[in-house]
Amino acid sequence: MHFGSNSNYAPCVKIGDEQVAQIMFVIGTDGGGLAHSNWNRNLKLAIKVQEKANEMYPGLFKPIILRNSRYNQHVTNGAAIIEVGATGNTIEQCNGSMKYLANVIDCVMKEN
Repeated sequence: MHFGSNSNYAPCVKIGDEQVAQIMFVIGTDGGGLAHSNWNRNLKLAIKVQEKANEMYPGLFKPIILRNSRYNQHVTNGAAIIEVGATGNTIEQCNGSMKYLANVIDCVMKEN
């Protein structure tokens, strides 16, 4: 029986001397039939954040996932789910990635 590799259960990236959990945007759309006319605004912001992260900390983000559910992301512009690591990551790895994400978001907000 194959359960997958450890990298699937604990996706990490090395930033400096630190191993941190990879993170990923999950963006909801109107593909499931519920109204969410501005989902592309949320996607544009996620892309902007991910592009800046790729400049600052290559590998921090996994590819963006689009889903046919809206996940209450229709309530306000800029709403997104950010998945942090996976079941095999430690809390230290997850907390570590948050400081890098905070730096990225700070830079993106200052550019706007």
